[in-house]
Amino acid sequence: MRFCRPKSPFSSSIASFCGFIWLLMGCTTLGPQSIATGRAAYNEVINHTEDQQMLMAIVRNRYGETISMLAVTNVTANIRFNAAAEAQFGIGPSQNYETNLIPLSTGLAFEDNPTISYVPIEGEEQFDRLMSPVPLKVVVIFARSMEHSRLPFLMLTQSINHIRNPNFIHSPASEPDPRYLRIVDLMIELNKSGHLDWARDPREYVQFSIVIRDYKPARSEEIRELLMLLGISRQENESKPLVVPVFHALREPESEGIAISTNSIYDLIELLSASIEVPEKHRETGLAITYPPPGLAGSRVRIHRSETIPQHSSVTIKYRNSYYYIDETDQATKLMFRILRTLWKDRIATTAQLQTAPILTIPVGQ
Repeated sequence: MRFCRPKSPFSSSIASFCGFIWLLMGCTTLGPQSIATGRAAYNEVINHTEDQQMLMAIVRNRYGETISMLAVTNVTANIRFNAAAEAQFGIGPSQNYETNLIPLSTGLAFEDNPTISYVPIEGEEQFDRLMSPVPLKVVVIFARSMEHSRLPFLMLTQSINHIRNPNFIHSPASEPDPRYLRIVDLMIELNKSGHLDWARDPREYVQFSIVIRDYKPARSEEIRELLMLLGISRQENESKPLVVPVFHALREPESEGIAISTNSIYDLIELLSASIEVPEKHRETGLAITYPPPGLAGSRVRIHRSETIPQHSSVTIKYRNSYYYIDETDQATKLMFRILRTLWKDRIATTAQLQTAPILTIPVGQ
């Protein structure tokens, strides 16, 4: 018969100590893991608070109040790990050290000290970009992605040649021209079928052009209608692509082409401000600004108001004891809000990051 020899306390202590050393070695993976989780968390919080900041600016604009915003310029996260281990064990008969050993002691500390830097969005350059029409290249970028929605083109443009797309209907004479919507729909259909493309023009005096190709006979009717609405003559040789220059202007160019006028970022803020549900009392007393009926773009968006915290919203802010929010299922309003956020960050917030002062730096304790 075989007898198993019991393990000595020395062996058990060594095994425990080695196991803890292995544990500490495994803790070295906490660094990469903290980056993986921390980066996502910081990005999510910054994105969410910028959404809230933008929505607050839109709501305050509806009430005729000043708007101030901060741009996040830097996020520094200092992550510190401290680990310690201590063990004592004896050699020899257990009765020699049984009551004289200090138990195995361990320690692991994790500390995260983020520092976030802000800069106010202000100054002449920011004001110019806020009030100036958005560049034509911005319209072209969104026009290339109009496959699923015509809203980007409607919200960014005010007119095409002599056909207007008003933001607000001030009188019966300023009703949206039905030809405008037809032009946009034709452009979308021809672009989806591969018969119309937006391209950068190599000529010095033209930035972009619309190229119409292979339009006989599959899309001849649609192309004929589009050119007629734009006031452009058809070329005799229809086998060659038709290149139509696009200008950023208010009136039709002297030569045949397309002149597009655009909205400013502030115009987009006004469109969204007009879509806010405000109490009737606030409109009657003049506390909230009363806007004329919206045009084609603004008629599809809505910012809701609630007395209680909404359960299904993509972004919510509290103002004057009410909650203003964008419904998470309202894709049109979410798209318009997303485009405004993109333009604000690209055209205004990025220039603020280049300022040297003043900068607000806030250390955040864990």
